[in-house]
Amino acid sequence: MTTTDPASAGYAVPTHDSRPLAGIAFLLLATTLFPIQDVIIKSLSGGFAVHQIVFWRGLFALPIVAAIAWYDGTLWPLKLGSIPLQLARAAGAFSSYLVYYMALAAIGLAETAAITFSTPIFVTVLATVFLSEKIGVFRWVAVMLGLAGVVVVVQPGAGVFEPAAVLALFAAIFYAVSIICTRKLGNRTNGGSMTLFTLAFFITGGAVLGLVFSQVDNTSPHPSLAFLYRSWASPEPRDWLLLLVLGSISGVGFFSLSQAYRLAEASVVTPFEYTYLPWAILWGYMIFGSLPGVSTWIGLMMIVGAGLLIVFRETLKGRKPLLRKGLGVLRQR
Repeated sequence: MTTTDPASAGYAVPTHDSRPLAGIAFLLLATTLFPIQDVIIKSLSGGFAVHQIVFWRGLFALPIVAAIAWYDGTLWPLKLGSIPLQLARAAGAFSSYLVYYMALAAIGLAETAAITFSTPIFVTVLATVFLSEKIGVFRWVAVMLGLAGVVVVVQPGAGVFEPAAVLALFAAIFYAVSIICTRKLGNRTNGGSMTLFTLAFFITGGAVLGLVFSQVDNTSPHPSLAFLYRSWASPEPRDWLLLLVLGSISGVGFFSLSQAYRLAEASVVTPFEYTYLPWAILWGYMIFGSLPGVSTWIGLMMIVGAGLLIVFRETLKGRKPLLRKGLGVLRQR
């Protein structure tokens, strides 16, 4: 799970210091760390509630992100701009991560990541409605290719259809909504304010869901629903360590992404976000003994191809949305 340029990622974007190789290196660090986060969440999904993990992850990440915001000079004063847009943005991100983690409980890392990497496709579609952006034939072809790739991975109507794949699709859609809200906020806010507001929403949302679902029958045969309905559990020392690592990965990942998009243009570093996928496949095989099926490989290539087509088309057209807001999907995973 999970926005894109530094503003979407939650950080400011100075343009005077262009070091593309350093930007790529920071991006690769982020794509190496975030799959480890997914491994930890999937490992914890059998004994903890998803909202409990969201709560503790946000709480442990908060001081790290606050330190990064202080380093960026965006910690104080808070500059929130439109509160309704901030709430919509945070709710979109929260919903995205919640269903993304629920999907991880039931399907493989590679399948979940492949579907959620369709986010740029949904951003492109939503931008036509909410941002009045004009989409040419080339990008519509890319959108159709990407959506076809999603269908190939999800396999609706197939005998082996897994409903959790739909959760991963919703994760991509919710995240696209969050990115659209970030674009609409524009310069009325800053990175530190957005990120801290979103983390506060995560912590509050996780606590509220914990109170709600503690009153609900928590028996469910499906791993995703069991992950949601489960009551909060008392972490063992090993679990506390894993939760601390989750928060640390989030904080360091945020910093790495902010540096990546600070030091290089989005058109340079965004394609390297797809290096996340080989790591997801590797860890999925080494830790959980699962490899993507043929249909997942085909759909994955279609989705990645569509995303890259959109990025390169934006670059050729010299569009400011790419330079200022980007189209990547890791930004706040």
